Amino acid sequence: MNSFDLVIIGAGPGGYPLALRQAQKGWRVAVIEADQVGGTCLNWGCIPTKALLASAKGLHFLRQADKLGLTVEKAGFAWDKVQARKDDVVKQLRGGIEKLLDKAGITLFRGVGTLHPDRKVTISALRAPEGSGTAPTPPIDIEGKRICLAIGSVPGVPAAFPQDRSLFWTSDEALYCQEIPSSLLVVGGGVIGLELGQVFAQFGSKVTVVEMMPQILPGLDTATAKRLLPVFKKAGLEILVGQKVEGLQAEGGRVICQIGGAARTFDRALLAIGRRPNLRCLEGSPVKLEQDGPFLKVNDRFETSQPGVFAIGDAVRGPMLAHKATYDAETLARQWDGETVTPDYSAIPSCVYTFPEIAWVGLSEEEAQKRGLAYKAGRFLFSANGRALAMGEGDGQAKALVDPDGRLLGAVLWGPEASDLIQEPTIWRALNLDKHAMERVIHPHPTLSEAFLEAYENGLGRNLHG
Repeated sequence: MNSFDLVIIGAGPGGYPLALRQAQKGWRVAVIEADQVGGTCLNWGCIPTKALLASAKGLHFLRQADKLGLTVEKAGFAWDKVQARKDDVVKQLRGGIEKLLDKAGITLFRGVGTLHPDRKVTISALRAPEGSGTAPTPPIDIEGKRICLAIGSVPGVPAAFPQDRSLFWTSDEALYCQEIPSSLLVVGGGVIGLELGQVFAQFGSKVTVVEMMPQILPGLDTATAKRLLPVFKKAGLEILVGQKVEGLQAEGGRVICQIGGAARTFDRALLAIGRRPNLRCLEGSPVKLEQDGPFLKVNDRFETSQPGVFAIGDAVRGPMLAHKATYDAETLARQWDGETVTPDYSAIPSCVYTFPEIAWVGLSEEEAQKRGLAYKAGRFLFSANGRALAMGEGDGQAKALVDPDGRLLGAVLWGPEASDLIQEPTIWRALNLDKHAMERVIHPHPTLSEAFLEAYENGLGRNLHG
């Protein structure tokens, strides 16, 4: 039987960084991947979505070119070329990961890993690399001194929902669809629903987003969520909050349902109601791991109820984000090096790559109030930021929650490049800097980053520009 120091099930943003990190230390590492290296993020989530959004945003700005004094005779698109570009981006990044694993001497098994007692794994449905022409091989068994389940997640569609994926898409089908539907129902107003909803709206679909919670993007600052509703409406999205989709079914090749007591019909539906851990490695396994709801239960060293078996990323409780999975991997690697560190998710940023972009980190106002914390909310509009106006993107706001010592409790930004701008407040929050430390930070002018500085200064009651 092949023996390794570490066997990782899953080659996504948690699994492959952990593999590379331990291989750097001389460990003999095996990675088992049932689908594609890069996991959900690279193949069915973050990257393909952002590639489609980049094309959608480009089309949006072509249509708005006159605002910059430019003339565009006809702004159009070819959906097959948009999809081909997205596929090329994914393939390039996937190939890069495969080369990194190979260069590091990591053994990559392409198949389904099933966990067995004594840290053994059976790999079935083995397949050769794409284009090799080699036939699949019989199942094999391997073992590891340590096992790590970096298994990612899958769309969380309840069994009661329609299962016809030609009409009722998950994000997987939406990302690789061959044509734009005339009308699209999006069930769920979270990150996936809004991002893909905006893509299809920009390329011609009449999109309706229905969110059963009182606001879009549950977890986002409530005031910001409310402020964004008219912004997305202006962008062509119909958004209904605090409502349910009922009676969802197929009829005559279309989707019918009841929303707010009214009958509605759509060409397609996107079921964007969340994700759940992919526990495929436990199907048919004699190993029973203790769970924490849908997640695997782990201690503060990521160890499951089975000694020597660890779990990270979407498999365990916490934000289901690619960068959280990578953070888990790096933290676990440091623990295995003997460092006394435990995971801390209090400064994990969340990003929504719509246009305008939305990003936040730390506490919302509601959370700060529940904890009884003293704070002041500082705000600054991008319409007063020189760089934003010069770019023609003056819509948006930066908001900072500042405690009496000048420490940042939380921040939320919506507007141009918010997903990049959130890194600064993330650092301030993670390092727990006070106003004396922050006073030493110089922001270049003119930049979008000044908007957050102004919001922070407003929180201290000493802003200069409103």
